[in-house]
Amino acid sequence: MPVNKRKFLWISVFVILFIGGIAGGYFYFSKGSILRQTAEAPQQPDSQDQDLTSVRVYYPSEDRLVMEERRVKKQTSVVASAEEIVGAYLGGPSRGKSDVPQGARVLGAYSGNDGVLYIDISDEFRKNFQGDAMAEYLLLKGLYESIISNVSGINDVKVLIEGKEIESIGGHLFAMYPLKDMLAEIK
Repeated sequence: MPVNKRKFLWISVFVILFIGGIAGGYFYFSKGSILRQTAEAPQQPDSQDQDLTSVRVYYPSEDRLVMEERRVKKQTSVVASAEEIVGAYLGGPSRGKSDVPQGARVLGAYSGNDGVLYIDISDEFRKNFQGDAMAEYLLLKGLYESIISNVSGINDVKVLIEGKEIESIGGHLFAMYPLKDMLAEIK
């Protein structure tokens, strides 16, 4: 190969590399910086996601409790958080069958000075309950576990129906007192 052709080949390779370097630098410093800024910029969460939190809800189903993670509205107070969780519990699971009575709704929650959370539920919770002693136990245990596992500062849970104490939900278990001791004795 003559010297002029070899010199021309080296100059051509050098010019191609030079142009490639300029193009690469342009992409890196202009377009690449935009990509880096996008990747480094904090993602703004959807405002709806900011208002939700994950909770564990325990539903009675086929002689056992089934845990389901649910998204409920985030609350600042213990009482409001408990109301959201009880509302999710009374709504039943998203999949499968549950022994939670249909049509029951939370009427309110009240926190006592003794660490007991009083949950006021509509009468459908009692009227629409259909089950034996085990179903009643799991119904109350699921309600208790759903609250205790998600709400801090609560020592016990007491169920009220339409604002009043009741002897029993389904006639099998005594519900005049908070649930913790009663549920622990039955195990």
